[in-house]
Amino acid sequence: MKRKIYTLGIALLLGCSACNDWLTVQPESTIVAENLFTTNEGVQQALNGVYLILRDELYTPGGYMGGADLVESLACTWTVTSGSDAYDLADHVYDQSETVKSKLNSCFMSLYKVVSNLNPLLEGMDKNRFQLDSTVYNMVKGEALAIRACAHLDLIRLWGPMPSKIDASKEYLPYVTVNGTAYYTYITFERYMELLLADLNEAERLLRNSDPIITITPDGTEDTYSTWPRRKSHLNYYGVLGLQARARLWMGDTENALKYARMVKEAENEDGSPKFRLANEEDDFPMQENGLNSWTDGSFYSEHLCGVNVENYDYNLGGWISGRASVFFYTMNYSMFIQQVFGGNSRDLRYRFLWTWERTLMGMNANVLRKWRGFYPSTTSSMMNFPIMRLSEIYLNIMEHGSLSEANVVYEEYCEARGMTYVPLTESDRLAKIELEYIREFMGEGQNFYTYKRLGVTNMYWNGLSECGEAQYVLPLPEKELKN
Repeated sequence: MKRKIYTLGIALLLGCSACNDWLTVQPESTIVAENLFTTNEGVQQALNGVYLILRDELYTPGGYMGGADLVESLACTWTVTSGSDAYDLADHVYDQSETVKSKLNSCFMSLYKVVSNLNPLLEGMDKNRFQLDSTVYNMVKGEALAIRACAHLDLIRLWGPMPSKIDASKEYLPYVTVNGTAYYTYITFERYMELLLADLNEAERLLRNSDPIITITPDGTEDTYSTWPRRKSHLNYYGVLGLQARARLWMGDTENALKYARMVKEAENEDGSPKFRLANEEDDFPMQENGLNSWTDGSFYSEHLCGVNVENYDYNLGGWISGRASVFFYTMNYSMFIQQVFGGNSRDLRYRFLWTWERTLMGMNANVLRKWRGFYPSTTSSMMNFPIMRLSEIYLNIMEHGSLSEANVVYEEYCEARGMTYVPLTESDRLAKIELEYIREFMGEGQNFYTYKRLGVTNMYWNGLSECGEAQYVLPLPEKELKN
């Protein structure tokens, strides 16, 4: 089947309005269009432009893939008012409100806009391969392929089938690798994932050859004077391994999902210390002299495998200032919230430092998430990084699909970090326990809708507004797509 992805049209990197932002951050020695992909500086600037789209529209606390917008609303996390667009999203009613339709279409457009900006870069780099430094080629192309795979993975996770209900013959979405004016071919889920894994495999190979995060600690790349600084704010080598695990789990390849999850968890620095660690109270929320815990960044930065720098984000202006609270507990007290969400464990690290009972601008007390409260443009305490992949997802992957003995080793580590009493998983209860941990872990982070969809959850936690099946989990394609 061939349809036209109307979001792409004939837009090329230098010809579409979406690129105006990145053009403004070029150095004074402006790189002209015809030379853009022939120089090391040019390809790096082009990649930076793609990251600006990720930052401004998608992977940011207030973006479509963040915690205050579309995907988190679909997970029925927040308090909503009957008759509002947010209510329709939480109720998974997609065809009654023009605003809801517009939001879905805009998200679809933004993801394919990322792809449309990457394709000319990838094509130009291959054309001018021998004019580019080998490290620059490996790094820029590796990240570009990883971003393209990431965008396509989120497209199929939203507009594609439930993993338990894949129709092998149905053509779901195009996997776009070359821009053009012709119609783009919709392909089967199997073919789509083949192309996605091909991008990830090549990204993995390229970054393994050159990414400094392999030989330097993640903290060691924080120096902005480094050649490739802030690797956690990029789709780095370990982020690609994490995306490999996520993609393979989505397609039901648990064996390889586990392989990649273990590669991340077992990764070490040259001194033998873990490459990444779970956030914990001692290291991330230390006690001050006055007996109070310090609190700066609720994003659990130590766990970020990869993400996007959102240093321009302002918590007060990004959809959070009015207070975001769990739907079911908006009118209930904090004790009930602790009981229902955290099993009565008030020592849970996530409850203690990520939630607060306070009065909102709507004049009511509520359990409000403060995961992003340290994100201000002028902050010096928060790393201002929005995670695309965190280490906790890797742990949960192993806990869900590893052998019971391996799962319990990992679960015990996880419980210690989170302030939970360790009670060994059993074959009869581990899926239910791990499912709940996914939800607790990623509330307000734009991941829980995917968890519900992958596991085929009929009723979302804590008073989901409607029962969920294919009609709720598979987002409708934009009307312009259906007409082509």
